[in-house]
Amino acid sequence: MLRRYAPWLVLTLAFGVLAITRPSVADDPPAKEKTKSKTESKTDADTGSKHATVKVEKGPLTEAVTLKGVVQGVEAAELAIQFKSWTGQLVVLKAVEHGTAVKAGAILVEFETEKLDQAIRDARQERELTDLAILQAEVELPLLERQNPLDLAAAERANVEASADLKQFLAVDRPLAEEAAHFMLKSANFYLSSAKDELKQLQKMYRDKDLTEETEQIILKRYQQRVEMAEFYVKEAKIDHEHTLKVALPRREQTSKEAVARAELALAKARDTNPLTIQQKRLSLAKLRFEQVRAKEKLAELEADRAALIVKAPTDGLAYHGRYVHGQWMVPSGSQGHALLHGGHINPGDVFFTIIAPGKLVVRAEAEEKELPGLTPGLAGRLTPTAFPDDKRDARLARVAKAPLSGKFEVMIELEGKAGGLVPGMTCSVRFVTARKLGALTVPSSAVFEDVAEDTHYIYKQVGSGKPEKKTVKVGRTVSERTEILDGLAEGDEILASKP
Repeated sequence: MLRRYAPWLVLTLAFGVLAITRPSVADDPPAKEKTKSKTESKTDADTGSKHATVKVEKGPLTEAVTLKGVVQGVEAAELAIQFKSWTGQLVVLKAVEHGTAVKAGAILVEFETEKLDQAIRDARQERELTDLAILQAEVELPLLERQNPLDLAAAERANVEASADLKQFLAVDRPLAEEAAHFMLKSANFYLSSAKDELKQLQKMYRDKDLTEETEQIILKRYQQRVEMAEFYVKEAKIDHEHTLKVALPRREQTSKEAVARAELALAKARDTNPLTIQQKRLSLAKLRFEQVRAKEKLAELEADRAALIVKAPTDGLAYHGRYVHGQWMVPSGSQGHALLHGGHINPGDVFFTIIAPGKLVVRAEAEEKELPGLTPGLAGRLTPTAFPDDKRDARLARVAKAPLSGKFEVMIELEGKAGGLVPGMTCSVRFVTARKLGALTVPSSAVFEDVAEDTHYIYKQVGSGKPEKKTVKVGRTVSERTEILDGLAEGDEILASKP
């Protein structure tokens, strides 16, 4: 019986085994998983473990840096007004628009000049007055120098004469005047006495003789008048006598003494102060000449300041408001907003215009410290204008700053070829390939872990069906979430995609 049914038994057992080992349709993996690449994780059923794994791949590793930058001109002239003498603010009347193409010699901005013009007129008048004062001093000084010896001689002579006059008055004139006063009074009294005596004698004589009455009256009236005149002369002589002794002579003595004092003072002035006056005049003339030079300089400075207010383009190019500082246009502003609008104020010394000459353009960008490796002068790159993203240009790294500014390093990039619509102030991005390795071993960065305490990196490697093994590896660059393995793994090795 067993031998007869053996073939059927074998077939039945075979089909049973197939039924047990073949998975159902529902257990088949999805189509997406069937097309996984060799770098994707295997399932637990594939590895016989509980964790997903990835393979170490070998291939090219490219590291690139993309920098954001601003286009600027190579040749630029900054315009500012630095006054030599004028201290007022600059008030704008009108200015060309920002970004205007201008020719050399074109007027860029007009300023209000009324106050400065008035200052120039005042300076001219001041210079003319100084010139006139110098001319007058140059005439007076020689005359004063020639007059001083004459004044000294006259003062000495006047002093001698005043002293002599006082001496003469005290010694001769006053005694003689007193004597004359006494004598005049005495004479008047004598004349009065004589007139009275004569009148008495006539009166006696006419009483004794037989003369006509009319003749008598005439003669008597005449002598009567003489008596009255003599009386008046006596009165006048008394007054003159008293005035001479008490008033005239004391006054004359006082005047003579004062004349002597004045003569002494005049002599001292002529001898001592006049030379000082001459020296003062000389110094004043020297000061006036210095002021004349300064007045001329001030006028010249004000005129130069006035000429500086006519701001012209030094060369052909684009006229930009303000100045370019670290990738930004710093436009001057005032209390009313934009300083280059009508009525705006600009401080002397501030750059208010920059003329960018046509020609070669460069890009200024900033790089962080971590982006510096590989950024060396001469490195080629690709520039993408923000305004024209499809119009990529060739570029070349020209310079990298040696020291950071505000935490970043300035990078200058040269454009190769024509500007093609780019103008200063536009933005762009420039991509540089800083490193490229063809046969690099890489794994997903999420599968590499760091031991901070030991300053090392490690991975977990699946060994058979046992517990994953922790292994230290040496890493290189990390690019696009993939980390280069320099030592510790080989191509095709499988490691865990995450920590077990």
